[in-house]
Amino acid sequence: MSAAIKTIVFTDIDDTLIHTGRKLAGRESAEVGALDKQGEPLSFFTQPQRQLLELLVKSGAMIIPVTGRNKDALGRVLVDFQHYKVVSHGAVVLSEDDQLCPYWLKEIDAELAHWPEQLEQANQSINQAIETMKLDASSKVIVDQEIPAYVSVKGKLEDLEHLKAVTHADTAAFFRHENGHNHALLPPYTRKKRAMNHVMNRLGISEADLTIGVGDSVSDLPFMNACHFSLMPSDSQIVREHLSYED
Repeated sequence: MSAAIKTIVFTDIDDTLIHTGRKLAGRESAEVGALDKQGEPLSFFTQPQRQLLELLVKSGAMIIPVTGRNKDALGRVLVDFQHYKVVSHGAVVLSEDDQLCPYWLKEIDAELAHWPEQLEQANQSINQAIETMKLDASSKVIVDQEIPAYVSVKGKLEDLEHLKAVTHADTAAFFRHENGHNHALLPPYTRKKRAMNHVMNRLGISEADLTIGVGDSVSDLPFMNACHFSLMPSDSQIVREHLSYED
């Protein structure tokens, strides 16, 4: 007897399944979707987002988050994810028991020998530039499950552009994720697609199984395009920058 065909949905979270309150200003109906560190409502489902999630759940699909959120932040999202989880832009894979996947750690172990040092050097270069140029920005290395995941840079758009220009030589080795006021410098082991492929292998997903990738950012495209179908919000960065057509 052949194995049952599975449906697996790999989905981004923020600006895909939920929006922060400030991005929903003026909308009358929204349901709490995530809490902040103090337990207060922070992000919300619009009615279409809630309907999409319910549709996927009712279909029996295996829903796997693929998110820039770290483990703790994902835990504050009010969705019961029951399978593997890809967090911190792909630096961390959590097993079904919500613990760091030991097989993922084994896969990236050699890279962890030297890339964390380069992350710290890039962070120091950026912070020095921020101080010298007196920019309205901040930079820090994000660590999740003891894995140095990426450099997070936040600030005004014009200041982020200045930083990118003056620190190019020190940050050229990293992949840069840009979305509004948030930039992230990612080492090779911090890739959503790579982590997603690891999860697919662990789950034994075959070409016969249906895979769907859901996301909003240009940096989501690699993992989305590795699926059979891609799904994105109509107001996403992907649509604005790559799929904008006039009627």
